Amino acid sequence: MEMEAGSCPAGGGSVEWVEMTGGEPLEKNPLVPDSGRYWCYRCKAHDEKMSCARCQASMFNPAAVKPVMFVFLGITLVALLSALALWSDYEDYVAGCLGFAAFFGLIGFMKLYYMNLWWSWARLQKAKSPEQLEEEGRKYIVSFEETRK
Repeated sequence: MEMEAGSCPAGGGSVEWVEMTGGEPLEKNPLVPDSGRYWCYRCKAHDEKMSCARCQASMFNPAAVKPVMFVFLGITLVALLSALALWSDYEDYVAGCLGFAAFFGLIGFMKLYYMNLWWSWARLQKAKSPEQLEEEGRKYIVSFEETRK
């Protein structure tokens, strides 16, 4: 299968970015932070799918993960406070509250870990100039196309 410059086969079709010979800016630079797009924590880049086309890792959408993370961490906090309040009077319920807190805390802190990776990357990317991001985005796309050949 022969590929044109600026195209990347994904799922049988091709996603057209922009031809690498042109001077116009990238339509969707994968290296510009956008919390509404899926992000790969390994490649540190955006993609349109839930699975990274480059490394096959699961991706996540920071805008969708953030509220869920706060809900899970809030439930964890409430369960811990309930266990603390029930400690002396209702010792039988403390183990249940702690188990509940452990379950939701594990998931909530996992989401917090990935959000911290996203926030750190986004902060570093926002410190770069638009020209630098444009150049890095083009290099990323070209290197991706070369590995797909």
